[in-house]
Amino acid sequence: MQQDEEAGLPVRAALAPTGLYLALRPIGRDQLQDAFMQETVARLPAPDRIVQVARHLGRPTRETAPAGIVFHVARCGSTLVSQSLKRLDGLVVYAEPQPVNEILAPPHRWPRADRVAALRALGAAFARHAQGRYVLKLSSWNTLYCDVVAEAFPDTPWVLSFRDPVEVGVSLLASPPGWFQGTAEASRELGARVDPERARKSPEEFVARVYGAFCAAAAELDASHGRLVPYESLPAAVWDIVAPHFSLTVDDSQRQRIAEGARRHAKAAIGASAEFRSDVASKQSAASMELRRAIDSLARPQLERLLRLHADTMRQ
Repeated sequence: MQQDEEAGLPVRAALAPTGLYLALRPIGRDQLQDAFMQETVARLPAPDRIVQVARHLGRPTRETAPAGIVFHVARCGSTLVSQSLKRLDGLVVYAEPQPVNEILAPPHRWPRADRVAALRALGAAFARHAQGRYVLKLSSWNTLYCDVVAEAFPDTPWVLSFRDPVEVGVSLLASPPGWFQGTAEASRELGARVDPERARKSPEEFVARVYGAFCAAAAELDASHGRLVPYESLPAAVWDIVAPHFSLTVDDSQRQRIAEGARRHAKAAIGASAEFRSDVASKQSAASMELRRAIDSLARPQLERLLRLHADTMRQ
């Protein structure tokens, strides 16, 4: 191990008694065109360089903090947001970076202050790699720890992408993400955070609890720093809501590129031709009565509370 803070894409992170270690890979910022950063990492294999980086709790500077953070509730158009932002000149987007997951993932063996410091150090590493402004689009379960992220970057504006919980629930039940399945220690800990009494009676109830937990966590953040991005407002919300909130400028040509890009499926592999087709009707029709009851009981009240909170903040 060596102390070194030269630029390189941080692809892994590990907290240890001796500090924070990052694995850096020689991947250029212009190569991050895949829907998710780890897809780029898998597509461009290269030797990693392990470095130890300094951790401190000083407030991040304008140069090291992200220009914006994208939280989301899963399967809600957040990838369209991040892929659209990549069309802005001079901006780098790190989509669901593994190092953030590794710092936030339970069980938490290190104090909160260490995790906050590690996120700030990681942010500085992303800033060195980006050589300019950058945005973090996080994994959905990271929203459960959005307070830790906000503490790490207290002056950074954030958005929360969301979608009707019934449609999100149908998608999660049909294709559960790895963290949702509860087969590893971290995912079991996440499940316990969502349902502390481990009283879930069905997958439908757990899905509803997950969505409600995302909304409840976001409701604890400073609403004046945040904006909500409804699925049905995309792609126009990218230039109407997200970019202005992140102090990013979108000119007419960039707006046209974003609109054209939205016609392609945001998660399609590079070079693949995959036209986007709305699935709102199909997801609504696929929802079972059990899912709808769970959503109405456990998820929708938390979403409505979050919406009211932000509406009140916008009126002030």
